[in-house]
Amino acid sequence: MRSVVTGAGGWRRLFRPAPGMRPAAAGGLVNGIAVASPLLAGIAAGAPASGAWACLGAYVAAFTNKGGPRGRRTRGLLVAAVANAAAFLTGELVADVFPLALAVLAVLVYLASLGDPVHPAVGRLGTMPATALLSGAGSVSAGSTDIWGTAGLVLGGGLWYAAASGVLTPAPRLRGVLTVLAEPYRETGRRLAAIAAGAPGTPEEHARTTAAVTRARNAVQSLRGPGGDEHLAVLLDPLVERAAALADLTAALTTAGAPAPETAAAFTGTAAALAERVADVADRLARRPRRKPDGPDPHHALGRLSAADDLLRARGPAGEVPYAVLSRAGRQRRLLTRLAAQADLAHDLAAGLPADPGARARPAPGPRPSFDRARLRAALRPGSTGHRHALRATAVTSAVFTLVWALGLPHGEWATLAVVRILRPRYADTLERAAQRIIGNVIGGTGAALAIAGVHDPAVIAALLFAVITLGFTLRPVNYAFWVIFGTPLILLIGDVSDPGDWHAALARVAMTLLGSAAALLGGYLLWPTWEQGRLGARTAAAGAAIAVYVNAVLRDRIHPGPHPQARPDAARAAAERALDEAHAAAEHSRHEPGTDRAATDRAEAVIRTLYALTAHLAALAAHPVPATARIPALPVYAAHAAAAFDAPDAAHRRAAVAGLADAVDEMWLHIDALHTRRLAELTAGRGAEDTGVRAAVREDEPVVDLLAAIADCVRDLPDDRP
Repeated sequence: MRSVVTGAGGWRRLFRPAPGMRPAAAGGLVNGIAVASPLLAGIAAGAPASGAWACLGAYVAAFTNKGGPRGRRTRGLLVAAVANAAAFLTGELVADVFPLALAVLAVLVYLASLGDPVHPAVGRLGTMPATALLSGAGSVSAGSTDIWGTAGLVLGGGLWYAAASGVLTPAPRLRGVLTVLAEPYRETGRRLAAIAAGAPGTPEEHARTTAAVTRARNAVQSLRGPGGDEHLAVLLDPLVERAAALADLTAALTTAGAPAPETAAAFTGTAAALAERVADVADRLARRPRRKPDGPDPHHALGRLSAADDLLRARGPAGEVPYAVLSRAGRQRRLLTRLAAQADLAHDLAAGLPADPGARARPAPGPRPSFDRARLRAALRPGSTGHRHALRATAVTSAVFTLVWALGLPHGEWATLAVVRILRPRYADTLERAAQRIIGNVIGGTGAALAIAGVHDPAVIAALLFAVITLGFTLRPVNYAFWVIFGTPLILLIGDVSDPGDWHAALARVAMTLLGSAAALLGGYLLWPTWEQGRLGARTAAAGAAIAVYVNAVLRDRIHPGPHPQARPDAARAAAERALDEAHAAAEHSRHEPGTDRAATDRAEAVIRTLYALTAHLAALAAHPVPATARIPALPVYAAHAAAAFDAPDAAHRRAAVAGLADAVDEMWLHIDALHTRRLAELTAGRGAEDTGVRAAVREDEPVVDLLAAIADCVRDLPDDRP
């Protein structure tokens, strides 16, 4: 567990916010209020124990709330309320019949671990029926005698939550979609500010921005379809496209190199002004108070850059400045001009949106979930990750349940519950979840024990519970670790609201949770583990194959613009980014697995970094105009060698393809050098202001050759024996 807490991200990784979590936190606040209300009602009625049981029913129902259209969501929650209450009643009835209790628990855990492939309803219920079963058995162990009454209260709490969440959860609003749409603009603004500060860009930054664009595109896409808000989607689509264009142009600017000393100040001012402009678009979309710009207007800054560029070009005919420097300065100016145009379009589109961020947004209902027999068969294959996880979770849970029963440990259901909540299909996830849960239990459990020891008034405990529940559910979408810190005292205080002062029981429950956490770690390690280290090579190879398709699609579009029967660049790009993200996640998980081969993980991460850089260069290449680049010599040869470098059957063939790429790039640079020579002759002849064919060729071809050379360098840097 040490590597999870202290290594490669450390504490910040355990508590980092989930992307796009802000709207979900607002929904968490509604959840907290709906869950806590039965407890307050019980206190007000003089029946705190009844309120606690109803609160428990609402609590387990809340974990089955997966969102979606209001009607479908409410029906699903009603089903969950009944299923959880039935599991709770079953736990009460079989608590003293160990073999039967063990069999029911094993079935529930096995089904929950398989999840959606069994049926979407099973995936929605998750581990909550098993949780309710253990809670019911624990209530009998604690001395509860009114079996049917407590089960009825749990059912009532679940039904209350279904109704309350249907009423309290606000309808989707424009604000939620706009908040997601603002994120790629905010990321691009940060990247432009970094460029202005002279900080080198990284491929990971571009990947983060494109991921934000994807989330924004998905948020807008959710509005389309029958019953959706097509009109609003039509208004927002151009903003998504502007965000994508700004991201790619910024990537191109990052690859354009450092500005010449003569234009550096103007370049920095323009990039900073554009960063503020793009950040202003993000603030408009998110409906945040807009800041007064600190610098000049972007177009005024562009005017200063153009003047500095003109002075630089005036020194070209005398040979004082190499034409390559002049060309790079011109390319930077043109990219900044295109960025300013896209930022202006985005600004006008954002300003033209409905003024009321609370305006209704109507997402289209998705397809109705249904049983998929083929998917279930695939999940039940002996070698499948899901089936191994289901067997592992069932075995470890059953073993812990048997152990605490045989030893007669008080509050032993908490150890079993910890196993259910910690075990994940991948051991690295289990390790991280265990670390979060142990930390949360130590902090939250200690706080709960102190509160139980010091507070003896049920009304005060109820008020404290209301605050803990509300804050816990509000922070739950942010990060699971925050939820555990508040969720632990939540359950401990619910269990003691009818018998305040028994802090020993709280500590015993925390001890059982630690026992279950240790069992989950041991069982996850020993029983059919799924090691990302073993799959990292395949994931990296799949990412390389997907990026090879992307390379071919972009180069084909350079040579023969227009529709193609093969993969389109945008579709190939989406597939490549998805495969690359999966490989990156596998490397992250692999690094935190015990006994991992650090050297192999380092090699895979080096390949993934190179592939990220390659993706960023391809995105920048796609941002340049297509038609004129077909005249670049050796481009078809370059494309053929690029394909061969990825598809080579062995290292010798790959090295030959890489050498062919280098030769093609050399020929392209000879073409650019010849253009520079001809352009210098035109400048000497006094044709500096004339937009000649040579000047246009330099303007259009040189940035493309720059990027093709960078792509060739990335392909060369990939190891011959990459996974």
